[in-house]
Amino acid sequence: MNDQMIPKVILHEHVEGSITPAMAHQLAQKNNIPFPNTLCYQSGQYNAKEYKNGRYLYDESKFEEFINTYDTVSSFLKDPEDYYSITYDFLYRNAKQGLIYCELFLSPYHICTTEVNGKLIWDKERFNKTLFYMDKAIIKVQNDYDITVRYHVIGVRHLGAKVVYDTLRFIQQNHHPFITGFNIAGNEKVGHFKDFKDAHKLATQMNLKKSYHAGEIDSDESIIQALKHGANRIGHGIRAIENKALICELVEKKITLEIALTSNRILVNELHGDIYQHPIRQLYDQGVRITLNTDDAGIFGTDIEKEYSIAQSIFAFSRLELLDITLCGIQAAFVEDTVKSRLTEQVLLCFSSDDRQLLKKFINDKKYHPAIIERFLEYQKLLLAIPVN
Repeated sequence: MNDQMIPKVILHEHVEGSITPAMAHQLAQKNNIPFPNTLCYQSGQYNAKEYKNGRYLYDESKFEEFINTYDTVSSFLKDPEDYYSITYDFLYRNAKQGLIYCELFLSPYHICTTEVNGKLIWDKERFNKTLFYMDKAIIKVQNDYDITVRYHVIGVRHLGAKVVYDTLRFIQQNHHPFITGFNIAGNEKVGHFKDFKDAHKLATQMNLKKSYHAGEIDSDESIIQALKHGANRIGHGIRAIENKALICELVEKKITLEIALTSNRILVNELHGDIYQHPIRQLYDQGVRITLNTDDAGIFGTDIEKEYSIAQSIFAFSRLELLDITLCGIQAAFVEDTVKSRLTEQVLLCFSSDDRQLLKKFINDKKYHPAIIERFLEYQKLLLAIPVN
């Protein structure tokens, strides 16, 4: 087997959720904020080898406790320079592990709002300054690694339809060239996609691609509704496994699921904390396009290398299948076609002669779903123009 590092893609990471306990301590100290003793496990209470940057302490079976932890950790961010620190920390750590493309989810609500007399005030200067520092962090990482980054704007659904719409209106008035996507996130059990019709419409007018959280803690019906309201990709979407007709629709329309194995194990109660019950293998084998993601890397104690490693060690994804997952991520990326072509070539250059032989074998054996074979045939065609590594 070729031991060359597999290029990796992240389409789903919330920037505030990327804050590790070590970084949270650093931010709290910098900003003179008391650090709650109950926020993290103490040294010796967790596996330090698995959680290299510390481990947050909360009831993993309760989504509300995760949200509370997320909000507590976010509260340590007090100025735009703090976003430089967390963006650089996350991207550099993962770029070292082969990350070549990343879409970071931004929550303007968390970044730049304050409530005055019950009214939400959006701070334009603070938002633009924050993105200036995040851009700076990206450029610094790019000095050492060939990585491309884009942003998604998050509308927090459990804050209500008005806040979600106002988030987009704010972005419309404060455009940034790296903002290419719009996402509805937060507690899936609060609000239906039909409640956000004004936001769906405005996102379309703004030419923002849509990736909506669905089918994680809510049912397969939430995925159906997300697609009905214009989602180009689905954040998580693992409950699709419960609906064969929906799986057929995902395959036919080439909809990509942004799967986050560690996150799903923790937050999806139906898995009962057992990663072996995750349907990722069944979804892939039935032809659904999937990507591997970190979701909230700091809070869940993960990184992209860990996610690819879990897919390989627990679900027996081969090197060729992992390359396919990366290429699916690039094809589903909310980025210009010229960048997609460049990134695709970058991955294809990593195909060894063994990978090419295996690709040919799998195509001829036809052991895979026709949708996967179709992708393999496309890679084989593109590889004709790529020298053997």
